[in-house]
Amino acid sequence: MTEASSRRVDLLGNTVRRMLRRGGRNKLSRLLARERPEDVATSFARLIPAEQQKVFQILVEDHLEGAGEVLTALQPQERLAILEATDAETVGRLLKTAAVDDAVFIVESLPQALKEEVLEIVDLDERLDAVQEHLAFADDSAGRIMDTELLALDQGTTVSEAIEYVRRQAGEIGMISYLYVVDQSGHLMGVATLRQLLLSDPAATLAAIMNDALVKVRTSTDQEEVAQLAARYDLLAIPVTDEDNKLAGIVTVDDILDVFKDEATEDFFKMAGTSDDELAYEERTFKVARIRLPWLLVNLVGLLVAGVITQRFEERFQLSLLIGFIPVIMGMAGNIGSQTSTIAVRSLATGRLELGGGRIARFVGQQLKVGIVLGVTCGLIVVVVNLLIYQSIGGAAVVGPSVFLTVVIASFVGSLAPALFKRFGIDPAVASGPLVTTTNDVLGILIYFGFAYLLIGLFPS
Repeated sequence: MTEASSRRVDLLGNTVRRMLRRGGRNKLSRLLARERPEDVATSFARLIPAEQQKVFQILVEDHLEGAGEVLTALQPQERLAILEATDAETVGRLLKTAAVDDAVFIVESLPQALKEEVLEIVDLDERLDAVQEHLAFADDSAGRIMDTELLALDQGTTVSEAIEYVRRQAGEIGMISYLYVVDQSGHLMGVATLRQLLLSDPAATLAAIMNDALVKVRTSTDQEEVAQLAARYDLLAIPVTDEDNKLAGIVTVDDILDVFKDEATEDFFKMAGTSDDELAYEERTFKVARIRLPWLLVNLVGLLVAGVITQRFEERFQLSLLIGFIPVIMGMAGNIGSQTSTIAVRSLATGRLELGGGRIARFVGQQLKVGIVLGVTCGLIVVVVNLLIYQSIGGAAVVGPSVFLTVVIASFVGSLAPALFKRFGIDPAVASGPLVTTTNDVLGILIYFGFAYLLIGLFPS
């Protein structure tokens, strides 16, 4: 948010608080009607929970459609608090005024108990059939986030008829950048831009001017893949078809941006060994602790294994210089592994790195080359430090090669693990979290003391 935008939101938040305290409900209602829903949602951060509830109640009573738009724009923890204080009937009213994709998003944001009540309302209300149909699609699929409000005409329609149709529908349709062309059975045949319509012969048919080499996805396509396609081809919307190639909806640019934001947030949390559920429950200590605990336990087990290995070798060698370099080995393994896996996860997420075609092998090979350069550099540095401080040829013979091998193997594991996770249908972001870090820690310790076991007898001092 820019400084000017921040000041504007601060002003709006302070104005809302002042009106609430003075009891100026009608003035506040008129103010909320004038402001953009996104700005109202952002101003909630300046309000205490009780004030947020009052503002939302006014929106529900006076501006029901705006209330739904504000709700979808709120931060997760604010949205959860609002929904927990809202009854099922009110949520049902919100769903009837919201766009289908926004309605589905609201349902998915509900606490479980309230969600079950709302789903009963959805099942019984014919006006919410579209919401029910969207909820039948898999989570994070194109079908879940698609919008069914679009412009579509038969391929035999003339350009002049199409322009008139667009004019009539302009007030009802949010996305009017593309006109989709279908046959009489609803199969998607092509797409025409508004620019094409305006520049074409009015008597020409849509079949004659349409682009039939269009980018499209199925309802089952993962939303991340949809976002990647939109970014690759600079599209404002992507058509969604069913298994029979019938046009089912479109995923618009606002939803695509939300996908990028949500996927990036999810990946960052997974790389940290936690979950984006923390955004919704950040003020609930035990809930956040329960979210973080599983990966911390994985990390703890790995460190305990490393500790047992260290103790066994310490009893064998009784060399303090070996113990002194343990943090170096573990730190290098963890850092190099995290760097490499983060690059791999990001490349997979943006589509720069794809499975098949030898791309993974080339990527791993390149990361191994980088690891070799880093390993040689860091290995030489620790050898020099060892000789200067401990003056031990044996220690140098152990520490130098250990650092080199640790860096190279950590690079290999960090670059390959995300691709393997993706191959087996597991989110690759998990691979750059505590799992890889712990694995590299244990491997680093094994390499270190393995070299000590092999070489210490040759260099006793």
